[in-house]
Amino acid sequence: MPYFVNREGYRLYYEDINSSSKMCTIIMLHGFASSASFFKAQIKILKEDYRIIAFDALGHGRSDHPKKLYLSKNIRYEIIRDLQDLLKYLGVKEKYGIIGHSLVGGMIAQLICMKYPDDIKFLILLNSGYIMIDNVIRNIFYNLLPYSIRMSFLDVVANSVEKILDRTIPFIIMALSDSLVGSKLTKDELYMKIEEQIFGMINEINEYDPSSILCPTLIIGGRLDNFAPEAMSEELHKKIKISQLEIIDMAGHFAPAQRKEVVNELICNFIRSFK
Repeated sequence: MPYFVNREGYRLYYEDINSSSKMCTIIMLHGFASSASFFKAQIKILKEDYRIIAFDALGHGRSDHPKKLYLSKNIRYEIIRDLQDLLKYLGVKEKYGIIGHSLVGGMIAQLICMKYPDDIKFLILLNSGYIMIDNVIRNIFYNLLPYSIRMSFLDVVANSVEKILDRTIPFIIMALSDSLVGSKLTKDELYMKIEEQIFGMINEINEYDPSSILCPTLIIGGRLDNFAPEAMSEELHKKIKISQLEIIDMAGHFAPAQRKEVVNELICNFIRSFK
């Protein structure tokens, strides 16, 4: 299996499919606790014409899993850096399209489009949004929130965050119990670290503005998505100038696998104009 070593010395699994293709190169970014294999239904269709590059982020899939868990380390920076290093390693110099799934893969895809606008041909966001769930603390906190709060995340959480934290922090600590064995943090220090991450998460959302994404963008959401509600896809569509919005009925957060025929058709129709 192909691996490349990142700057920290970890082995990261990657796939470079149909590398001799003269058509567009497409980068695929998976979500939190997922892997490149999530896109197998899309890869099966796209690999016939396009070069596909996908990799498992550190701690995911077939890549190395560090023994030490950094609870408050935000993985977005390392993923963006590792992707850029992988593209150099594979000799990718042309513009590429990028597909990102969920609140990690999709948000990182957005950040790449803003950081490297001249490198991007198009962007496809699958079940994505404007919230960065980029470390363990934030992921557990978000998973504890009911759907009604996720639908209006900023309005509800920003105005009631202290009350919500009072109720959720004990569960966050419970979920992290195995990782905290041997930790020298006091209870107050642990609470402070968790609160710091959640407040930072909210501040980042308030400051986030995807309107600087200027490449053609396809946004696909699921009507039954409880993790990244369709309202998030609608909000992205409003803010990204050149965007097309598709909400799929009877599809949840894993629409690319649940409704693969519909999702694949939308993706292929969108990409055909970029040959």
